[in-house]
Amino acid sequence: MRCKRELYMATFNACTIRKDSKVGELTHCARSLGIEVLGIQEHRHIHPTKLNYTRSEDYFLVTSSAWRNNAQAATGGVGLLLSNRARKALCIIKSYSPRILLAVFAGNPATSVIVAYSPTNVAETPEIELFYRHLRAAIHDTPAHNFLAILGDFNARLGPEDVRYPFHQSTN
Repeated sequence: MRCKRELYMATFNACTIRKDSKVGELTHCARSLGIEVLGIQEHRHIHPTKLNYTRSEDYFLVTSSAWRNNAQAATGGVGLLLSNRARKALCIIKSYSPRILLAVFAGNPATSVIVAYSPTNVAETPEIELFYRHLRAAIHDTPAHNFLAILGDFNARLGPEDVRYPFHQSTN
């Protein structure tokens, strides 16, 4: 994308966009705020293909499939909501996992956008290590001269590193 004017990117933890009305609402908000590239985490939409492409008014939604948790509820999934301008500049889109998506846009320099949805602090160590291995691979596949933006929900918690679960003190 040749940025002769500002280009707005944002990230959004949707919690769910399984209903068409939610996608329409998200599209309306992106358009009204002038957001051209919106990284979406936790859309909870399961589809049989690795990537799903949907048109939403004058925007374009690309999602990697969510997955089922132990209780069989849909969880996770990442995606990009792209304006028509961003969609026309899209060169490559690749899913590294249901948690990592890489998109490359034409420009000088090219723009690479990684959308990421990190495991929570209660996730098992192998799941966390797999996420960071996929994130490292996506970053490694981005040429050094590209502009790189990482749009994500990293489920960050502030506090001692050795505390695995949230600590709540009583206020008595």
